[in-house]
Amino acid sequence: MADALLIAHLTDLHVVAPPTLCYGMVDTRAFLARAVRRLNTLDPRPDLVVVTGDLVDEPTAEAYGCLRDLLAAIDIPLVVLPGNHDDRALLARTFSEHDYLPRDGAKAHFVLPLGELRLVAFDAVTPGQEHARITQVDLEWLDGALAETAGHPVMMLMHHPPMPTGLGFMDAMQPALPPAFEAVIARHANVKLIVCGHIHRAMDGMFGGARVAVAPSTAHQFVLAFDPMTPPRLSLEPPLLRLHHWRGGDVISFTTPVDPDHLTQAFPGVDAESWPEMVHRMREGASRAAVYPSEMKAPK
Repeated sequence: MADALLIAHLTDLHVVAPPTLCYGMVDTRAFLARAVRRLNTLDPRPDLVVVTGDLVDEPTAEAYGCLRDLLAAIDIPLVVLPGNHDDRALLARTFSEHDYLPRDGAKAHFVLPLGELRLVAFDAVTPGQEHARITQVDLEWLDGALAETAGHPVMMLMHHPPMPTGLGFMDAMQPALPPAFEAVIARHANVKLIVCGHIHRAMDGMFGGARVAVAPSTAHQFVLAFDPMTPPRLSLEPPLLRLHHWRGGDVISFTTPVDPDHLTQAFPGVDAESWPEMVHRMREGASRAAVYPSEMKAPK
């Protein structure tokens, strides 16, 4: 594997064809265009962008055409997989150069190499339904795919989170997944990270010994509510991107705002020339007070 890999993670784009607003209030096209601009200017630059489903809100040729035009502006390699709002066959026809997507509407199970890292996509979408469903055939495919990746760290891609999320109305719509699913993950310790979407909020958890990282939507979020009888409400809070930084077989995940127009400022007296010496002195045991430049110290 390369010394480091940075994977940007987007989800739940919910693009609709113009001039429609999603749910009559959200300009998902404009939100996605902002996210794409942010991706293209990130420093450090991602090596890959993954989008974990619900690329459109209603699966029409017009919506997918608009989606394709918006995503074409990303100048970073791209991997997409379907969510419960998508049509697998239409998605594959729209992104025909993405030959990892089955052409016959079959589930988008696939494995892609990225250096020593392996991306394993696991499609638990049930057409026409909100919830995930996992069959014995799916589990057999996953167990075999993970066995073939032995010796490689794995990042799994799913649309639905594999465990209860705490977001009440979402969990209420999801029947329990088979316990054998978690057993498959636990059997393959090389699964380091499972990345998902669906719940329109950032969330982290554990499943079968692997960490789960859920990305928020590029557009609207759901108001946080734990009571399953509380109906869903949309929130236009600032959207975030998730970034997964791989170093060897270890991975650390971050969020970063889509909107880059926030104040950043250097510490007084700290610059690229002074910082290496400051780091060296602190690692050798010097106190902050002894190392920090006088400009950073509060007046007595």
